[in-house]
Amino acid sequence: MSNNATPVISHRQPRVLACVLCQHRKIKCDRNTPCSNCIKANATCTPSTPAPARKRRRPNQDLQERLARCEELLKQYAGGSVPSQADLQAAAPSVASVTTPASTFKAETSDYSPTYDDFPDRRHPGKVIHQDGGVRFIDSQLWSTFYDELQAMREIVDADDPEGSSVLGTEGHTPENNADVLLLSDSSSANPEDYQPDPVQAFRLWQIFLDRVNPLTKIVHVPTLQPYVIEATSDSSGVPLNYQALLLSVYLLASIALQDSECMQLIGISRDQAVQRFTAGTKQALIKLDFLRNSDMASIQALVLFLYSLQGRYDRHAAWVLSGTIVRVAQKMGYHRDGELLGLTPFETEMRRRIWWQILMQDTKLAIVSGVIHNSIQDSYDTKPPRNLNDADLFPGSTEPVQPREGPTEMAFILITSRLTKFMLSESSRMGFESAIMGHDPNNADEPQDPSIKAKYKAIIQELDRDLLDIEQRYCDPSAGNVHSAALTIRAMLIRKLDEMLVPMQEQPEWGTEIFEPKDNLVKLVLMNNEQSADAYDRMAPLGFLWFVKLHFQLEVFGVLTGQLARRPTGSLSDRGWRIVEKVHRWQPELFDVSVKAYASQAQFTLKAWKAREAAYNALGQAIEIPSFISRLRELVPTSDSRGSTQSCMTSPQMPPPQQTINDLDQFLGGYLDVSSLSWDMWGDMTNTNTNNNNHQAQGAFFNGFPLGPEMGGKSANPMQ
Repeated sequence: MSNNATPVISHRQPRVLACVLCQHRKIKCDRNTPCSNCIKANATCTPSTPAPARKRRRPNQDLQERLARCEELLKQYAGGSVPSQADLQAAAPSVASVTTPASTFKAETSDYSPTYDDFPDRRHPGKVIHQDGGVRFIDSQLWSTFYDELQAMREIVDADDPEGSSVLGTEGHTPENNADVLLLSDSSSANPEDYQPDPVQAFRLWQIFLDRVNPLTKIVHVPTLQPYVIEATSDSSGVPLNYQALLLSVYLLASIALQDSECMQLIGISRDQAVQRFTAGTKQALIKLDFLRNSDMASIQALVLFLYSLQGRYDRHAAWVLSGTIVRVAQKMGYHRDGELLGLTPFETEMRRRIWWQILMQDTKLAIVSGVIHNSIQDSYDTKPPRNLNDADLFPGSTEPVQPREGPTEMAFILITSRLTKFMLSESSRMGFESAIMGHDPNNADEPQDPSIKAKYKAIIQELDRDLLDIEQRYCDPSAGNVHSAALTIRAMLIRKLDEMLVPMQEQPEWGTEIFEPKDNLVKLVLMNNEQSADAYDRMAPLGFLWFVKLHFQLEVFGVLTGQLARRPTGSLSDRGWRIVEKVHRWQPELFDVSVKAYASQAQFTLKAWKAREAAYNALGQAIEIPSFISRLRELVPTSDSRGSTQSCMTSPQMPPPQQTINDLDQFLGGYLDVSSLSWDMWGDMTNTNTNNNNHQAQGAFFNGFPLGPEMGGKSANPMQ
């Protein structure tokens, strides 16, 4: 080889970075000049400039010391021993600096959260980590220490060798997107942009959300979200995926808050079509986002609103499973720890409180309706309840503490429901309520009840009444808006409902005439539950919140009422029951849709109960006026039984046989109880089946209705597509 050969010099192509606008929006840049996103946005495309190269140096002493400390901690951990507090503090002084003494922690949280005496490491608040565009939470002090060390080492390596920092930049391989395990999608190739409404529809739905939904939920910060609404109307593809999911969930709940005629007028499609469209869009956006791994505030807001939309149209047990997933996502992001302990900004702290307590409320109600009395979530959080602040009082990025207001604000309804959530979470409020209501120990029905039990729960109700009255007097003003009027309706309805449940059956006005034994008293409790739920329609409809009450309608509890009316055709309780049935049919017109199996079965039960009432009045020689809703049901379900024939509708040629009807009922109850084991002798002469008694359904009815109870029906009459 010639010594004069010219050496080959390699030239590395300069790395093209995303432009400034795409980096700010966190969207993919095609790295052209100008890029397609900037062209769409009609903005100047400014290329990013790489950070100046730093002089490469040998690993310094600080890095070596941190590696040695990590190795020592890992050796202790691998050996089965837990590193001491001194070892952890020596390894990561920054962690020790943010801990809170146990006495201070307990004093600060005792008025709003469970006791933490059973948690040995309660002094460590944990750590919120912002990484790769998402948020996650580390509760373990050991792993929090490791993270601090790795982060410090990453910064050292990055300072010495920016290109070599990728060695510490990941925590293993990236798993595949498995979000569709929980949110099944019919069209994985569809884009969330395909489900966005046109600009006029978007603004109309946004306004409906602000008027009817946001005052009752308050988990979005309107001044922060509104710019994304405006941006989506011009180019939805430029909106980050997490905010696309949030906007679609907003449109979904807004559609649910509309009447069908309103929906046709405002956006030109039926309410059912709108709900199906935005349900599919929200699911698609969450799946594309891979919400199980990529979680931030916007994505969890979308999840909470999506869960809210499932009430009344999705199987309650499946909804509770999804709710549990949302709880885990929130815990992974540290929402169960108060932002003040985590050193977060006032804005993020307050928004996390609003979101977490909405999750608490929904998960607790779903747990109750799914038959879970002790919910593990109640023992694992210290997040304070939301404070009395308007959205205008909160500013993203602000570090100045915000003092809660005195007097009415936008949070009136949330302050009430947060106190009710605390009541539901309290195990003493729920454990034993059944025996207090039933008048005996459920494990020993023959054993007389200790009078002190009713006194105990009466005191709990009185405490709740005092707290709610204090909130009303300090923060609620009917002149401040409809949401305040709605908030003022809750206490009176709820306390009256709870008080009536605890009245001994011997003190009931019907004692000795219509009430003779505990199961008669239970019938009245079911009637009162339906009665007070029906009253909520009249109270909330003029305020624009009828949709909220309708979400809490339980078809199976209504079916229990009509079953009792078939067995008790006359009397004061029967008269009250039929007034409820008429009112429910007025506010729930979907009950006339007999193309849905659940509603067709309910129509049969209602007509059978009315036939028994007519027969009883005829036997007494008295005439009875036929209500319009009965006439309409008879037109829709033209059976011989519905026209008053002596032939039973259960055995007519046009109706299914008794066992088939039972199976249909079990389907529309969503498997909530085993209807084959129900005592139909107790609940009404509905079929010939008469086996073991099961009072679990009635127990669930105690917490039904607005705003405490099981909000979900059985399997949906209008299932989520």
